[in-house]
Amino acid sequence: MRLLTILPLLAFTGCATQPAFTPAERLAGQWTCALDGSRVHLLPDGQWTYFFINEDGPVIRPGSFEATWKTVSFQSDEGDCAGIIGEYGYELSRDTLLFTLKKDDCPFRETRMEYAWTRMMTPDIPAVREGELEAVKEEE
Repeated sequence: MRLLTILPLLAFTGCATQPAFTPAERLAGQWTCALDGSRVHLLPDGQWTYFFINEDGPVIRPGSFEATWKTVSFQSDEGDCAGIIGEYGYELSRDTLLFTLKKDDCPFRETRMEYAWTRMMTPDIPAVREGELEAVKEEE
């Protein structure tokens, strides 16, 4: 009799495997490139902003991305790579993001994607705000 009670529960829980977030939401945040410290801010809606410094000073480039659970494609709106779509496989392990080239005709982007990207913690993340509050309490 117990088996008959448990089987419907197992069947129901086996169907509820969809995560509560999208691939773009999973990748959202600010990331820093190990190559040169350039940064990208990925938004959950598929927009991104890339920040880097060249010989002329700071540069900001907007773009968009589409992500699945295994691949991501990037497109720049401005600059040398404007309109060129770069396709990559990716692996996210905690706060480290590694890319595997699938196809990209933008050498500037391709070079940076060969390096690890690390998620930056910012005060906008609730866990950081709560951690800062705890640190202040401990100092008092």
